[in-house]
Amino acid sequence: MLLVLQSPAELDIPQILAIYREDSLENCQEMFPAETIAASLEQYEAGYTAFMREEFFAQPGRFWMVETADGLWASALRLLPFEGPDTWKIEALATHPDHRRQGCAARLLADTIQFLEENHGAVTLLSDVGKRNTASLQTHLRGGFIREKEIWTEDGETTDRRCTMAYRSPQGVRSTGTGASRSRLSGVTRQS
Repeated sequence: MLLVLQSPAELDIPQILAIYREDSLENCQEMFPAETIAASLEQYEAGYTAFMREEFFAQPGRFWMVETADGLWASALRLLPFEGPDTWKIEALATHPDHRRQGCAARLLADTIQFLEENHGAVTLLSDVGKRNTASLQTHLRGGFIREKEIWTEDGETTDRRCTMAYRSPQGVRSTGTGASRSRLSGVTRQS
């Protein structure tokens, strides 16, 4: 089931943190190397919570998309308008470890595409993926994305560690104007 979240009040912070916990553990040790793992994780997750509550939704048109399974938040991504009215950027696609290899991320991508096409017509989605993240790369490819950009400049240095995956709606896709009946904003859900 897809949840389309538009405000911090709709976020279930413990469930979001659980989805991103593995990434948080990796990042917190880099950000707070002098701290114990537990202390660095607590600091990192406090900062991420503040970002979710105070910064992310401060910009208009942003969504947090969540796929649920058995009533739990299984997979999530951030969705931002990007470089034009019909282009969207996917960030932070992740699945809780207990729900991996069950198609949750694939359903989330498909439901996100359907939501955007129903509400905005033809769209382009861009998603940056680590080249070693074969599960994410395959999920994107199966969802109709193609590899588009292979070389990056990060902090002034060229790298080939990431690639940009792109999805473009087929020609002729138009907003049906009925998106609200199939997928509603403000956390009201749509059955998949």
